[in-house]
Amino acid sequence: MKGPKLLPKKITSKMNKRETTKYERLQKEWIKTGEDMVKAQADSVDYGREIDKIENPTATMRMKDKALITKGFKTEEKAFKKADEYDKYKKKMEEKYI
Repeated sequence: MKGPKLLPKKITSKMNKRETTKYERLQKEWIKTGEDMVKAQADSVDYGREIDKIENPTATMRMKDKALITKGFKTEEKAFKKADEYDKYKKKMEEKYI
């Protein structure tokens, strides 16, 4: 997965240690949650395709399918929150140092 768009060097060079640490942490979390989202959604789609091939899936199979779909949406929501948090912090640093 591609990472977030980074701040220019002229801004990161002006940031203090605390700001740099938070910035790097937010980058890592953004990437991690994005990868988790992609994996959860892929698992959900793969299992859904398996169930579609079966003529009469059992109740347990349908419940597992619903659980995987729910997990995919929850990880997507978490990833979007982290992306928003990263963008908000990035904008704050741009305003502060430009």
